[in-house]
Amino acid sequence: MIRLYSVAKASRALPVRLSKQNKTHGGNCLIIAGSPGKWGAGIFTAEAAYRVGAGYVSVYDPKKKFPIAKHPDFLTIHKISHFSEYACVALGPGLDSSTRIIRIIRQLIREKVTAVVLDAEAINCLAKQRKIIQLPSTWILTPHEGELARLLQVTGDKIRKNRLKAVQQAQKKMGCIVVLKGAPTFIATEKTVWQSVTGNSSLAKAGTGDVLTGMIAGFLSQKIDSVEAACLATCLHGMMADSWIQEGNDHLSLMASDLLKRIPRTLKSIRE
Repeated sequence: MIRLYSVAKASRALPVRLSKQNKTHGGNCLIIAGSPGKWGAGIFTAEAAYRVGAGYVSVYDPKKKFPIAKHPDFLTIHKISHFSEYACVALGPGLDSSTRIIRIIRQLIREKVTAVVLDAEAINCLAKQRKIIQLPSTWILTPHEGELARLLQVTGDKIRKNRLKAVQQAQKKMGCIVVLKGAPTFIATEKTVWQSVTGNSSLAKAGTGDVLTGMIAGFLSQKIDSVEAACLATCLHGMMADSWIQEGNDHLSLMASDLLKRIPRTLKSIRE
């Protein structure tokens, strides 16, 4: 069953920050993303989480290489004792491929962390496992077609021929929520597939998926239900791309940094 996720539904789901609330109400969002040469992915993810309302954004930096002087908004964490201390965890964008990612995933499962977003290299690492790692039903995977093809061990052409069937297969295989980015974007749960009504091909650019991962994480940090967080972030993400085109810009010209600049005005417009 496919259900459409509309802008009206997104407006009802958007969290409200009351005047007396403080930063603890936004939660502490842990970002495990970025590495030397790929810090942009981590920065896009972290900033997007802040922009949608996370109270704290902590970047995991075990080797103390994160350019914190240029990005003082973020906290840096060099060692993690318990992942369960954080409201949510985003893992994968801009990381180097390593067994460390799988160790983190297994630890998150052991600690029963429920609010987790896996993207990019985290998905690729899962695809390389000989034995399928069943993920909690509240976790969210955000693959593009190539990553989904690797996860399902099929060709990209097969994914493109039936994207709906592919996202349903991935959900059944992994056990969690799967967001298949593209045209259209599908969000598959055990019982339902949501289709976002927003978005266009201007999002086909490096870094835009990192922004989406950060937005989902930022909403999870505010204790929004996982399915709602995935659908809401996807809808807003697409709205920003749609407004980019409506303002007369070319599909080829959008960059991830343009999305970050548009988050505040998009949140304002959807509230109105």
